[in-house]
Amino acid sequence: MKQLLKYIFASLLIFNIAKAEVKMGVEGGLTYADMRAQETAQLLANASGSTVTYTYDEATWMGRIFADYAFSEEVHAEVGYFLTGSLDATYKISGDSATESYDAMGIDAAVVFHQESVFVKAGMHSSELTGVGSLKIGSTTYSVTETISGSGFLVGAGLNLDDTRYGITYYSDMGGDADSDMTFLYGGVVF
Repeated sequence: MKQLLKYIFASLLIFNIAKAEVKMGVEGGLTYADMRAQETAQLLANASGSTVTYTYDEATWMGRIFADYAFSEEVHAEVGYFLTGSLDATYKISGDSATESYDAMGIDAAVVFHQESVFVKAGMHSSELTGVGSLKIGSTTYSVTETISGSGFLVGAGLNLDDTRYGITYYSDMGGDADSDMTFLYGGVVF
């Protein structure tokens, strides 16, 4: 009986996807994230016993392509792929320096609810977060690179105006790291 129910459910799902209206789209904009540069600067100051000055990025570019499956006028499903530029920070420690840089990429899926020109969405993402760090002491540079993978949730809202859309999406736990969230502010085109 369970097997029969699985086949019926899978058949209904395939039938609904087959009759769904499919559109493709592209979004681009800025993603904002807190690099916690002040905390890192304080750690470096504590470890070195010196004053640390620092500069850091608060935002970088982000692009996303997606497919939108309309099951009804109000309910859609969306699947996307996103990629970000790097967020960088530089720390100066009495003649020496340290840098760190992070970028992300991943896939996401969400249920999107439309009411006239407004939409809200909620879903999940699976992403990779890559970090590159270096420490220069005198003429010697030490470098490290690490990539972590994981998943988190996403929520968003926006406006559809004909074939253009504007919105904001919050991605939690990039790369599965609980301290790595980002907010994507974008404009896009739906084909």
